[in-house]
This record gives sequence, C-alpha cells and structure tokens, in this order.
Amino acid sequence: MSSWKLGGSSGPRVLLVEANDMDAWVGAGMPYEVHIPPIGLMYLAAYAREAVNGVEIRIVESSLHCAGDEEYLRTVESFRPDVVGIRSINFFARELRRIASLTRASSDALIVAGGPIVRAMGCDLLRECPEIDVAVKGEGERTLASILAGHAIAGLPGVIHRSGEDVVEAPDAGEIPAIDELPFPAYDLVDLDHYATQLSYSYNHRRQGVLLTSRGCPYSCAFCFSHWKSVRLRSADNVYREMVDLHERFGIEDFYIIDDIFNVKAQRALDLFRSIGSDGLKVRLYFSNGLRADIVDEEFVDRAIEAGAIWFTYAVETGSEDLQRLIRKRVDLDKAAKIIGYTQERGVVVNISTMFGFPTETYEQARQTLDWLGRLPKPSVLPYHFCLRVFPKCEIVQQARDAGWDPQRIEAGSECSYNDLPIGTPTLSQSQMTSVLIEYHERFGLSNRNAVAEAVKTLMGVGYSETEIAHMYSVLKRRVVPDLRGLLQEGAA
Repeated sequence: MSSWKLGGSSGPRVLLVEANDMDAWVGAGMPYEVHIPPIGLMYLAAYAREAVNGVEIRIVESSLHCAGDEEYLRTVESFRPDVVGIRSINFFARELRRIASLTRASSDALIVAGGPIVRAMGCDLLRECPEIDVAVKGEGERTLASILAGHAIAGLPGVIHRSGEDVVEAPDAGEIPAIDELPFPAYDLVDLDHYATQLSYSYNHRRQGVLLTSRGCPYSCAFCFSHWKSVRLRSADNVYREMVDLHERFGIEDFYIIDDIFNVKAQRALDLFRSIGSDGLKVRLYFSNGLRADIVDEEFVDRAIEAGAIWFTYAVETGSEDLQRLIRKRVDLDKAAKIIGYTQERGVVVNISTMFGFPTETYEQARQTLDWLGRLPKPSVLPYHFCLRVFPKCEIVQQARDAGWDPQRIEAGSECSYNDLPIGTPTLSQSQMTSVLIEYHERFGLSNRNAVAEAVKTLMGVGYSETEIAHMYSVLKRRVVPDLRGLLQEGAA
C-alpha cells in the first residue's frame, strides 16, 4: 500500500500498540510482571498531536491490556482506528505478528510497524508478515506525522512499504537534530496507577517517570543493536523541566533513566543533579540501563546520590581483556572495579551487567569474568550474568560466523530470552556454559545465601518494601517467592 485516505472529515484515529510478551520474558503463569510505560509510543503520540489537526490517539500494551485475542479485538472494534501502529523488538517478533494478524482480521486500518525490529529485519518483516502495510525505520515522530497528514507513503523517506507484489525500502530519513524541541511524552494517554501495580524497570511498584535523556550511543560495541545513527543529548534543563512537570502533574517521585549510556557527557549529568538539589525536588533516581563504569568518577556518584539516586547499573560485560577488544567494549577493568566498589560503599543498589558466550570465548575466558567479579566488595544486587544473544544487523553476527557458529543457531538465538538456558558454541560447550552459570550463582547470585541476604539488606535500605523484594525475586527465580523469610532461608535457587 503506497497511499491511503481517511474515511471521513475528522482527524485520524490512531491506535498505538506496544507488542510484547511477558510469558516469554518472565515465564508463563508468573503473577508478577515487568511493565514500563511505552515511552517510544508516548513520544510518537505527543508529536502527532502537535503536528496533525484533530488526531485521536489511544495507547495499549499488548501483554498488559490485551493479553487475550478477544480483549484486543474488542479494543480495535470499539475504537475503530484508521491507523494501527505496532512497536516491537526482535525478541517479540511473534507477538507483533499476532497483533498484526488480529488487527487485519477485524479492521481495514493501515497497519504500520515500528521500533528496533524494523531496522533488524528490514524488508523481510513485510515479507513474513503480510498484514503489515508499512514499516518505519529508526526515529518515527516525523514519519508517522507525515503518514497521518495524508502524504503519499511512496514518497516518504525512512519507510518500507508494499508496491504491488514488491516490497520497497526508501532511503533513511534524517534524524531530529535538536531533541530538546520535541514535546514531552504523552503521559496522559497511559494509566499510571495501573503501571504502578506492575513491577518497574527496577523491580518495584511505583508511579513511573521514564526518562530518555539522549538518543544514540557514541560507542560501537559489536553485540549491541541501536536503530539510531547519531548521538543527540537533551540539555540538563530540558530533562529537569520534564521531571518537574511529571512531579507536579502526576505526583511522580521515581524516575527511571533508560538511556543507552546516560553519562556520555559528565557535565550535563552534574548540571542535572545540581538543579534537582538546588530546587529541593524530592525524587528517587534509578540508572536502570547501563552506565559506562570507566568514565564515572567519585564526584558523579556523590552528586547523583545527593540528587536522589538509589540504583546504579554498570555494564561491564566481560572480565577478559581479549574479549573486551573483540567486542569493542574496551572497558578499563581496573577503573571499573574501583568506581563500582566506591558506589557499593555508599549503600545504594549497584548492579553489574556481565555476559558470557561470545564468539571465540573459551571456558578459561568465561571464568576470568567470574574472577574479576570476585575482586569487588559485594556481588551485584541483581544477578545480571547473561548468555549472549546475537541479533540481526549487529557486527557480532559476522564474528559468530567467522568463529564457525551454526547459522541456524545464530538466527534462533535472537528470539531467545536472556533467561533461557545456553546451548553452547564451538569454543564453549553447553556443559561448560552451564557450569559457568552455576558457578556464577553459587558465588554471587541466586544460590548464594549471603549474596541474597546482602541484596535484600541493600534494597530495604533504599526503601524497597518486603512485598516488592518478594515480587522481584519471584521474577528472577521464575517461581513465586511468597515472603522474605522463605527467601532468606533457602540454601539454593
């Protein structure tokens, strides 16, 4: 479909759907799930409302609001959208296909796909999912607004669309250079009370303020996927004004920062911390996504905590210098260990993200990561030791091919959860990978009673309730943990 027209004289009705599958993420039958307000769709909605007269928008999350087919069909039939925009990631490809199929079965709406999955799959997304009319690559605000304004789709940059029997990919659209000029996300379109009943990105039950303070990343790690091409930072003042707005309008006190790397520019971060402190804004900050450890210093940690930071996540990946070079992460491991230890001494939550199963990684290299973690004063509060997943369009795909990986294994791995059991590589067998994972949890994770007790103590020290902690560990263990007493008495996961 290369063009479309509205059926009436009023503005377009747009249903925006975040397609995700919590059964795949936290395990089937788990009563506690992790849901964060769909910030990408909220940005799209805010931009569209400013750019397109009369547009009416509704936002739903498939596994939260429309987990069953009938529930989703009722939403479509009652709202009668002209356009259905479905955002997803590669891991939830099956859920995107489900939503697209249900939409087409009950509606003639234009179906537009977006999110990282489009950059990952390209034209194959439309070939494999015939219900999708259009896909938007990368940043979607201006492109979606152009579609809603009735512009011919065939002439738009940044789209993949159908032309007869063919699938046509247009050149990329330019990215928005000054993201301070974007309207703040449309929080009025999501039920914050409903989201507060779910676990947040940092595993607690709060009214969530989700902050995306930058787009893009200056680093080029081989395993990482980003559908942004340039690095753009919001100013400290712009971020602070959004926090004040959310605090005053919605009573939000908990802010979860989800940038690829928040601390790309240290002075910007310090300026934000200073504004929070000088105005007396009482908030809690969570660096839910990874901070770059070797560019953090003690001043950053101190000022962040003074501004209300209680949750730090440092993405280190591997304790092997050789693998740091291979994956082009190149973290200074000595600097990282020093600042992680310093942060842990401040009594806040500190998480260390590590991985294993890289191309060419040996058992000895995998254990180097465990030994590096053993240098730290405390284990990670969350047991973040992931088995590598290889996603399309990442440099590590070619590294895996060069290392002799089975192409079917590469393809299948991209749809696996990080919690799924490892399947082995040519240099690190399945039994060795399982041994590494068991040793990690025995030394630092779910099987170490002292590590769990220390984590619980830290979490309670920063204000987590016993219920929140029990729900957190239920998700981590993939089985219901009824209370903390039982958790702390367990000798094994």
